[in-house]
Formats: sequence, C-alpha cells, structure tokens
Amino acid sequence: MGSVDDRSGVRSTTHTRVVVSEDSAVGEARRTAHQLAAELGADQLGITRAELVATELSTNLLRHADPDGWMLLRPVAPRWVEILAVDRGPGIRDPEAALSGRAPAPKGLGCGLASVRRASGLVDLHTRAGSGTVVLSLVDVLQADAAPLARRAAAGVSVGLFEANGDGWSTIEADDGRLAVAVVDGVGHGVAASVATDVVLDVFGAAPTELASFAARANDAARGTRGAVVNLCVLDPAADRISSLALGNVNGRIFAGNAEKGIATFSGSVGLSAQAPRARVQHHDWPPGATLVLWTDGLRSRLEADGYRGLFEHDAAVVAAVLHRDHTRGTDDATVVVVHRSSS
Repeated sequence: MGSVDDRSGVRSTTHTRVVVSEDSAVGEARRTAHQLAAELGADQLGITRAELVATELSTNLLRHADPDGWMLLRPVAPRWVEILAVDRGPGIRDPEAALSGRAPAPKGLGCGLASVRRASGLVDLHTRAGSGTVVLSLVDVLQADAAPLARRAAAGVSVGLFEANGDGWSTIEADDGRLAVAVVDGVGHGVAASVATDVVLDVFGAAPTELASFAARANDAARGTRGAVVNLCVLDPAADRISSLALGNVNGRIFAGNAEKGIATFSGSVGLSAQAPRARVQHHDWPPGATLVLWTDGLRSRLEADGYRGLFEHDAAVVAAVLHRDHTRGTDDATVVVVHRSSS
C-alpha cells in the first residue's frame, strides 16, 4: 500500500468546516473540494473525484444526520484532499454493507458510500449507535489509479473559530526514526494568535527533537507576538519512550491497552516575558500498540476514551474527528492530534 505524509511545510493545514443543514451546504462542500484540488495542481479528472466525494458525503449528512452534521476538508500535500464527514446521528447499522452499496436506505439509493470508496485512495469509517458517525476519505487528485493508502499513524483535526486559526500542529520525522509532534495554541483568537503559532512552529521545525533548549528559543522568537502555549513530544520507538515538554494548557495523554497516563504541563507561555518559562523534559513509556493524543483548550480538559470500542484501530484522523466532535467546547479554536504506534 502507499502512504501519505500528513504535513504541509511546518504547520499542518487547518480544516475548512462546512455545516450541512440545508441544500446549499452541499454546493459549498463541493466548491471547497474543487478549490483545494485545484490548488494542488489537479486536472479536471482529479477535481471531479474530489467534488464527487464531497457531494456524496455532504448529501448523506443532509439526508441522514439528525441533528446537523458537518464536513471538514483540507489539502494534504503533495496530492491528497482529506474529507471528513462528521455527525451525531443514529449511527450506521452495517458499515461494511453501506460501504459496498448493499445497505437499504430510507432516503436515496444507498450507494453513496460505495461511490466514495471507488473515488478514494483510503476510506475509513467509525460509527456508534446513538452517538454518530465519522467517515474519512483521502482523494488522490493527481493520480486516479494510485495504490490504495494505508491507514495513517499520525493525523489531526484543527478547526478555528475564525478564518485565521490560532491553533496549529505539526509532525516531523527525524532521520533516526523518531517522530516529533507539536501542538501550539496562540493566545487569543484570529490573525494575531495565528501569527504567534506560526512563529513557535517555525522554531520547532528548525530543531524538532531538541526539547531542552526549546523554551528559550521559542520565547526569544515569539517576543512581540501575543505568545503561545505548546506541547511538544518526541516519540522514540527504538527506546519505547516519549519525551515531552509541555507549557500551558495544551493537554496530552498516552493510551496503552487498558492503561492511560496524562502528560503533566508546566505553567507559563512563550513570548510574553523576557525570561523563558521554566519547564523540564519528561519521559514516558511508549509501548507497541499505544496511542498518543494531544489537544488544545478548545476541547474539555479531560478526554474520555471509555466506550469507544475499537476507536484506536482507525486512521488517526478518524480518531481525532470523533474526539473533537464529542469533546469540543464550541467557543474556541480546537485541535486534536493523534499518533498511533503499531503493535508489531
């Protein structure tokens, strides 16, 4: 199977959110998919694939989601459009039948998800009775006959209150196999918060595995901005270890089997004082099969993973979208980043 690098430069791209409550939202979702595919350099066939998926998924939400659902769309460089359909509806009784076009539908022909599967390099679906459904499609807009994609180990959902998102995140793989992950929340909202986040992520990108010196470097660079809080993790599978540096209220938790452990955060932020905040690097177990979740304060401080049977077996973006749906406050920029470690 192929793979997809879920990064675009240092800062991963924010999702465009389209609330699907009336017919016009289907056209908005289709136009957004068209624009994202065109920005990646897609030809008309590639644009049409992205439009088809956006149309089918948003139409499904309009017909079946109760209450309203929403679409999350973003480009994933260099060639994919990521499309998530999220709802709090009744759930899908037989997901495999729905994906194959064999499920009876009270409205429509019941073949929409089968069309989505044919147009996508990857489709993943999580559903739970009474809680809702998340459907993920990754559309390769540059190559129609590309190899199917494997489910991704690292991905996130980031949704801003305004056009400029004050939250940001990034993943960078080092040459030695370690994976560095950053989630940053600029103070406040809008453009000024987004600028602060960009500055801090640029510092992370320059030396992603250097945690001990990060607070001082980021504090110097972010002076003159609104400042930011941040959680950095370096995942080292060879050592079965995560090293972390967490400043402010960007939370983290490691789930391993039936156990879970929070990542302690230190008070303070970068960029707001001449003196860098004091924080120490912490170390945590990172066994095979574990999952790391990082999230900003746009979500409730405690993420409840109980009751999500099999959730962590899904693509990281599906996990992030489910947690975002069920824990967002709705009053702030909100970001969730998920990283799986394989069991082997």
